[in-house]
Amino acid sequence: MLLKILIFSIAVYQVSPLQGGTNVGVGTFPSFVAIFLPTPTTICGGVILNNNHVLTLTSCMLNLNYQLLPANQVSIMTGWNTLDFNRPRTQVQAIYVHPRYSPFTLDNDVAVIRSLTPFIFPEVANPAVAPVLISDRIAFDTMACNLAAWNRNNSQLQTINPSIPIINRDQCNELAVNFGRLSEGMLCAGSIVAGSGVCATNIGAALYCNGRIEGILNSGFGCGAANNPGVYVQARMYEQWIQEQIRRQDIPAANSFPLERLP
Repeated sequence: MLLKILIFSIAVYQVSPLQGGTNVGVGTFPSFVAIFLPTPTTICGGVILNNNHVLTLTSCMLNLNYQLLPANQVSIMTGWNTLDFNRPRTQVQAIYVHPRYSPFTLDNDVAVIRSLTPFIFPEVANPAVAPVLISDRIAFDTMACNLAAWNRNNSQLQTINPSIPIINRDQCNELAVNFGRLSEGMLCAGSIVAGSGVCATNIGAALYCNGRIEGILNSGFGCGAANNPGVYVQARMYEQWIQEQIRRQDIPAANSFPLERLP
């Protein structure tokens, strides 16, 4: 088991582009953002929840020692379909990570970040920036959903056409790469046969089902390999926790150890 965990942890940091991705235009996924980080990951995805909060991953908000990143070193790019370090970005005021996040199973890998200034939502028919609602229904097996991911190789916002299906969690847990680690707070999507698939540099990719956010990609970086579909944090399972973070007034200290149990 320990060997499998180590292999899994190392695999998270492999560098490859989204396999089978197709470029999309500005406004295709108006809630999807790029979060710029002072870590080896560099870029993590997330989605806008309201005018100053973004849903993302705890694993993106910690350094290699599991300390909280300084909020003033994290920034958010909204409204674009290409990555550009020279574009204006919104600074971050506070980072709220889940205290029960497990770096080994990746359970509870969810975080909320608060922007220093509000996001502007244009009042037009097809805005480039807009918030998204969290799904309030169970994503049934084979349900067709849409993926938004940053392809770091060509700096483009991409999707996998026409859609990717939800995979039964029990079936996903039976795959050797997962060794039964998937909890009720996770879901699988993609394919178990070789083809299109997500990679490590797509971390934080957003899975939309029926126009709502269903999950945030945190593992299953098979890059299209067989029997290694993407694994996502299931947003609806953390709705209450997310709302609690949005209401918080405190600002967690940079470089603190926010996890209840360290690895």
